Amino acid sequence: MGVLLITCPVTGKEFSTGIQTDRKTSDALPKVTTRSRCPYCKTDHPWQPRDARYVDAIPPSDWIERQT
Repeated sequence: MGVLLITCPVTGKEFSTGIQTDRKTSDALPKVTTRSRCPYCKTDHPWQPRDARYVDAIPPSDWIERQT
């Protein structure tokens, strides 16, 4: 099970959307706009699946749940 990452347009830092998925499912996501809260600039960023990057795993220190 992997996770989707997006990049903050303000800071340029990548962060987890908190959405856990597998590659096959992430490749088939509908082209709808979703919003994720950025742990860096504290803003909700809109994104579509084409903007996200799938990764197999991220270290626990990078989990969005730990970003405050």
